Amino acid sequence: MGKRWNEEETIKLLKSIQMKKSIEEIAKEHDRTIGGINSHIEKMATDYHFNDKRSIEEIEKFTGLTKEEIEFAIKKREYKDAAKKSAKPKVVEKIIEEELPTMVEVVALLKDIQSKLNILLEKVK
Repeated sequence: MGKRWNEEETIKLLKSIQMKKSIEEIAKEHDRTIGGINSHIEKMATDYHFNDKRSIEEIEKFTGLTKEEIEFAIKKREYKDAAKKSAKPKVVEKIIEEELPTMVEVVALLKDIQSKLNILLEKVK
């Protein structure tokens, strides 16, 4: 996971896309990986779609992505969102309301187990 994107950097990214700069050049300018740039562009595309209700054509102009790339990004996000919703909540252990044994009781139990193990060892020899 890379560093967070701020508004100023996102605007700079959008301007670079409008200027038809290569992803490699943009990555260098932002001191980010090509994957980081592509991921942020995809995120912007899906945000424009889901949050701003922008058309695919508008998203193409803003992001420089093709219609197919945008549709793929949208489907990927829908899949991730659906997976999050269907994920089962983590199992939370219930606290047992019975009293826990005291240290004396635990030691007595361990001594009993030890003596039974010794008996078994004698029978095996």
